[in-house]
Amino acid sequence: MAILGNNTIATVAVGSASTELIAANQARLHAVITNISDEIIYLSEGAAAVASKGIPLAPVDASGNPVPAGVYRTGENGVLFRGAINGICASGSKNVATKES
Repeated sequence: MAILGNNTIATVAVGSASTELIAANQARLHAVITNISDEIIYLSEGAAAVASKGIPLAPVDASGNPVPAGVYRTGENGVLFRGAINGICASGSKNVATKES
């Protein structure tokens, strides 16, 4: 579940089974998902996420800072996906930060 708003960030727990990170939203203008864990998280647009497949989000660096490869964005450069975005990770106990407007 994501919280809508220009300045609101939600933390979503990612499971070892496909987990909805951001629900489908036909009014979406922009969405960002940032991996804030120490494990790779895989994303899928519009379908169930599958371990080791899809869009990989790199874990944070040794200092706990997100790396560019650990951020997913839609709504930039003319590319906008408005369907559900799902994630999965091996341990089933990691978090992502989501933002949608």
